[in-house]
Amino acid sequence: METQSFWEATTPRRPDFPALEGDIETDVVVIGGGITGITTALQLTRAGKKVVVLEARRVGGGTTGWSTGNLYVPVGPYLHTISKNRNLETMQTVAQARYAALDFIEMQTREKNIDCHFARRPWYFFTQEEDMVSTIAHEVEALEIAGFMPEFVTEVPPLHLLQVKKAARLDGQARFHPLRYVLGLATAVAKHGCKLFEHTTVHDFKEEEDHCLVKTSHGNVTSKQLVIATHIPIGIHTVQTVASPYRSYVVAMRLKSGDYPDAYFWHNDKTHHAITTHSTDSMKLDMLMIAGNHHKTGQASHQEYQHYFNELEAYARQHFDVASVEYRWSAQHYRSGDGVPYIGLTHKSAKRTYIATGFYADGLIYGTVAGMLLADMISGRENAWKKAFDATRGTNLATAAQFVKENVNVAAQYLKDMPVGNVSHFSEIKPGEGKTIEIDSEKLAVYRDEENQLHVCSAVCTHMKCIVNWNNAEKTWDCPCHGSRFMVDGSVIEGPAIENLQRKKVDIPTEHLLTEKVPPSGERDLNNPIA
Repeated sequence: METQSFWEATTPRRPDFPALEGDIETDVVVIGGGITGITTALQLTRAGKKVVVLEARRVGGGTTGWSTGNLYVPVGPYLHTISKNRNLETMQTVAQARYAALDFIEMQTREKNIDCHFARRPWYFFTQEEDMVSTIAHEVEALEIAGFMPEFVTEVPPLHLLQVKKAARLDGQARFHPLRYVLGLATAVAKHGCKLFEHTTVHDFKEEEDHCLVKTSHGNVTSKQLVIATHIPIGIHTVQTVASPYRSYVVAMRLKSGDYPDAYFWHNDKTHHAITTHSTDSMKLDMLMIAGNHHKTGQASHQEYQHYFNELEAYARQHFDVASVEYRWSAQHYRSGDGVPYIGLTHKSAKRTYIATGFYADGLIYGTVAGMLLADMISGRENAWKKAFDATRGTNLATAAQFVKENVNVAAQYLKDMPVGNVSHFSEIKPGEGKTIEIDSEKLAVYRDEENQLHVCSAVCTHMKCIVNWNNAEKTWDCPCHGSRFMVDGSVIEGPAIENLQRKKVDIPTEHLLTEKVPPSGERDLNNPIA
């Protein structure tokens, strides 16, 4: 099964930015060229700062380009849950910040004439199950308290075949083409003096008393401030104990009728399906999308991943007149214990280093919130959102149980000697399969390609030494502890790992192993590149 993002497939032209060459100095260096990093760079450049953006692969080519393209105030962990976990003020701040970010995106598309198909549309939240009716009622109440005007409705047009027990509607939400938007922003910010570098992998960074130093594959960057906009901080960071990695899935398809509902739908069933469309004046871009099936990264049931796509397709065919499935893709997200992202200084003693993570499958809006907030903090401007998103807040009593649960899960992965699906000999690995194997007390990650060639790496994640698992849907090695992902050749797709898996040469007759280091990764044709 091939995976490809609809957004990547429908972006015919993208700007090219050079790789860094040599050492440079700047006011602010941003690691990561997704919506968080580019929005931060835009706002800082506007404020008169000299900014450098470092992207390991291509701008917008990570989670931004592998999202669903939806923009809305409601959140996956629910606003009423945030009120319970934190307080009413935090919930209101989160909702208002999200709406401000939505308006910000619309303003950028108009000011910069970005062809990203931005359009307002309603959001529906409905259920067919009696025991989930109260969730919708609580969320409507929270939205009202936050200053919005949702309304209960008796049907969810045009999903007339779905008999609902409870439904609500909120107008003024939106959708757009996220990759075209971010590339449009990047082009604009580059014209105003920001320096963007692609194919520039960061290997190390540190905060000193009077500056920050970032070491890359092509030179060093010295700056006054540092923003880590890599979805989760790369390297080892305490926030990785409170921001847990998950994957979610999307299937995009064409309908026989050509009638695509112009709205966004949350179906509050057991697996919480999200239903959306992308449509423009060109019917070639009309698509129905079904999203859902969250699970911990590297921890699919029975190490089988393709069934997550199959389940979404089956759901679509049950409720819509599906003509064909055109695209399948998945993306990574990180969940905080209290449902609110961590945005701000990286720890209490930090003065120059900032992070943004814990977006909970909603990085388009939250990445924009982060860019706006971080730029204000670095520029010395007051921002009323700062307290709500404080990245140093840690865990409170309401979320302690979730913190313990997630970290017990991580500990359990370390206790596993080998992943499910390991084999005892290379001959047991079929073409197109990846398996783990232990040879002379060394754990190996082995993939046999369709030409019968073996690709052998160490199975030990370079982040914190967990054993990686095979993802058979995307042909990647995924770490079940902190979410690092690697290609079959061992190169990093996304962190927090910085170093590639160690390559191994295998002499099949004697099974003699020779260590070989992977060179720093440059441009590659990846299923899901790093942001």
